[in-house]
Amino acid sequence: MIQTLKQYKFLSALCCAALLILICQGPYLHSDSVGYLEASSSRGLFYPLFLNICRSIWNNLHWVIFVQLLLGLGACFYVVVCFEKLLDNRFDNILQISLFIALVFPYVGHTFIGNTILTEPLTYPLFLMFFCQLLLWRKFESTCHFFIALGLALFLMLTRKQFGYIFAGFYLWIFLDLIHRKKIKLRLFLLPIVFFTASLFLEKSYMYVKTGHFIGTPAGQFIIASPLYIAKVSDIDLLKTPRQKQFLSKALKERDIQKLGMHKENYANFSWPYPKKFEVIHDILRYEITTKALNGLNLGLIDSEKLLSEVAVTVLKNNFVDFLNLYYRNIINNMGGYYYFYLMCCTFFVCLWKLVLKEKNPLLYFGLMATSLHFLNYGAVAIFLPVIQRFAIYTNGLMICFWLLCLHLMFVSKEND
Repeated sequence: MIQTLKQYKFLSALCCAALLILICQGPYLHSDSVGYLEASSSRGLFYPLFLNICRSIWNNLHWVIFVQLLLGLGACFYVVVCFEKLLDNRFDNILQISLFIALVFPYVGHTFIGNTILTEPLTYPLFLMFFCQLLLWRKFESTCHFFIALGLALFLMLTRKQFGYIFAGFYLWIFLDLIHRKKIKLRLFLLPIVFFTASLFLEKSYMYVKTGHFIGTPAGQFIIASPLYIAKVSDIDLLKTPRQKQFLSKALKERDIQKLGMHKENYANFSWPYPKKFEVIHDILRYEITTKALNGLNLGLIDSEKLLSEVAVTVLKNNFVDFLNLYYRNIINNMGGYYYFYLMCCTFFVCLWKLVLKEKNPLLYFGLMATSLHFLNYGAVAIFLPVIQRFAIYTNGLMICFWLLCLHLMFVSKEND
C-alpha cells in the first residue's frame, strides 16, 4: 500500500488535498437523513448499521464524514490504479488526474455526496470497487475477484434495493462465454442468483426484527407518485376495496386541483412538464398528496404499503402506454437527450460486437460493462422515480473515463507509428 502511494505520489497528494477541503466543509443533513440516523423501518439495513458503528466509536458526525470521504476518495484512487493494471499501460500524471477528477465529481459538484448523511457516500465507492472487480475477473478469470464482486453486490443491494440490477453484470460475461465456448460453468451461473436471493432474505429478516413482518423495505410512497401522475378518474372503478377507491379518489382530486396530472388540459404538451418540472411534481405527489390521501384511513405502515402497492399496480396496468411514454422520456431526458443516448447505444453495440468476434481488448470489457450498467441503472430508477443526478452518478464518471482512455490509447498508437 505504501509503495502504491509512493508510485502515485502526485495523485496521492491531490487525493489528500481534496479530503482536507471536503472535511472542513462539515456534514450536510437532508430531510431523508433523519430516517437513516434513527434506523427507521422505511430504510434499508446496511447504511443505518454503518452509521451506528461509526457513531458508537466517535459519537460525532464529522468523523462519519471523514470515514465516508476516505472510502470514496480511496475508491476513486483505487479505480485509477485498477485501470492501469487492466490495460497494462502506465498513465502519465495528466491522464491520472483527469481520470481521478472524472470519478470524484460527485464529491466536488453540486451533490457533495461524501458530506451528506445519505446512502450515496457508501454506495458510490462500493459500486466503483464492484465495477473494477468484475473487470479484473473478466481479464484474469480469477475466482477471488468473482467472489469479491459478489460480496460487494450483496452489500450494495442491502444498502439500496435499486442495485438489484448489478447482478445482471455477471450474466453479461457468462453470456459471452456461452457464445465463445458453447458452455458455462454451473457454479458461475448459480452463485449470482444465490447471492441475490440471500440479499432479499437478509432484508426481509431485518424487517421482521424491526416490524414483526417478513417483508421487504417499505417503498409505497416511492412507487405511487408516477402512477398518480398518469392515473385517470376512471381507474378508481378498477380498484378492489373501498379503502383503495377512497385513497385514489382523494389523491386524484387534490392532484387535479393543483393541475399536476399528465392528462390535464394545461399539460397536453407532455414534454413540457416532465423535463423541467417532473422532479418537483413527483415530490408533491409522493409526500404531500399521498400523505393527505392516506389520512383518515387509519392504516399502519404495513397496511398502507400494501394499499399503495396494489393501487400502483392497477393504475400501471390500465395506463401502460402512458407509463411507457413517461418511462422512456424519464431515461432519455435525464441521460442527456437523444444525441447522448444515441452515443451510448453505439458504444454498447460496438463493444458487444467486437467482443462477440473474440477480440480481447480490455478496453472493450470496460466499455461494454460501463454502458450496460449505465442503461440498467437508469432503467431501474426510472420505473418509479425521476432519474435525478443523485441517482445517476454511479456510471457517469465511468463513461467519461472510458472515452478518456480511448483518446489516450489512440494518441499512444499514433506515437508508436
